[in-house]
Amino acid sequence: MPDFRDDLIRAGLRPRDVVADGEWHRCPTESHPKKKNGAFKLALHGSVGWYIDFADGRGVATWHATGLVSHAPMDQEAVAARRARERSDRIQALRRVRSYWAQARTCTRLHPYLERKGLTALGTAGLREHDGMLVVPVMWHDKIISVQSIHQDGTKRFFAGCSVKGGSFVMTRKGAAVTVLVEGLATGLAVYQSVRNATVVVAFDTGNLLPVTQTLGLHGSVVFAADNDAGTLERRGFNPGIEAATNAAELIGAGVAWPKDIEGTDWCDALKEYGPTGVKRIERQILAGVRYVAAPS
Repeated sequence: MPDFRDDLIRAGLRPRDVVADGEWHRCPTESHPKKKNGAFKLALHGSVGWYIDFADGRGVATWHATGLVSHAPMDQEAVAARRARERSDRIQALRRVRSYWAQARTCTRLHPYLERKGLTALGTAGLREHDGMLVVPVMWHDKIISVQSIHQDGTKRFFAGCSVKGGSFVMTRKGAAVTVLVEGLATGLAVYQSVRNATVVVAFDTGNLLPVTQTLGLHGSVVFAADNDAGTLERRGFNPGIEAATNAAELIGAGVAWPKDIEGTDWCDALKEYGPTGVKRIERQILAGVRYVAAPS
């Protein structure tokens, strides 16, 4: 019997997982491997599927388990209307998030979430509070494109309708000799509070490390301070924190460091677990991973 995934690949799509759940899933394509220009859906019974490469203009293809594939012409007017709606929605969401940020107030105390993490106020000058939540700006260069709101219990939410791709929160330091990239805010603060000569870039999640790297055009002494997802490695056979950081680092020739000999996963956990010598130990491990990155030509 023909395999839907095999046919997707032959059609130029690059799906990661194919599940018969009746839902559309975006994926990269052979012609646009860094964008999700493809989409596919497999019916619950698994005998009929649909897919489209938005860049080839052929429209939606219908796949049958018998091997038959047919294409429905793409309605260009409908596509243009959809894109116009999406653009309008993004603009409206940006207006709302910037209004939300303007209403948030400067932090006058260490937020309970950070206090519970064992962190200090160093590096928190760019954060705000809103209705008891810690608000972290997501910046595209000097423009705010979203926020991450963190509840006291650690629950995190991004602003609805706003993309965070390529956006980051940067903790700068005058005369910094090293740039360190991390996933989350608490990890970033732990690194900033430990590595005395570092500027720290928070990418918010593993999937955003590479886009942030491309957006900022980093050069000089650079290291990715990865999460060490050892538990995921044991359960599923891969370490997403280290792998994502390594992939992004290889793109520009940067170094990678991750916390070792801890029960937790990240540098904030390490700061707690290492005890009184934690700051120096973290600084030593991260600086050992630094590599020099040439400026983009």
